[in-house]
Amino acid sequence: STEQVGQSGFIALIQDGTGSRTLSLGTDYETAGAAGITLTATAAATDLVPYLVVASNRILLGQPQLAFS
Repeated sequence: STEQVGQSGFIALIQDGTGSRTLSLGTDYETAGAAGITLTATAAATDLVPYLVVASNRILLGQPQLAFS
């Protein structure tokens, strides 16, 4: 509810010590071809997902940078 049209950045997703966690997207988020986001399954891995707010309740997610280090 705090996003502003034109806002962009990265979302950092960090696996816990177990790993293999998945990501579920809410209805405001869109990916290319509605493919969703697959995270790195390794414990403690960090993935970065770029985003752009294009309208109220519409956030586009880009290709994730997996296992960022």
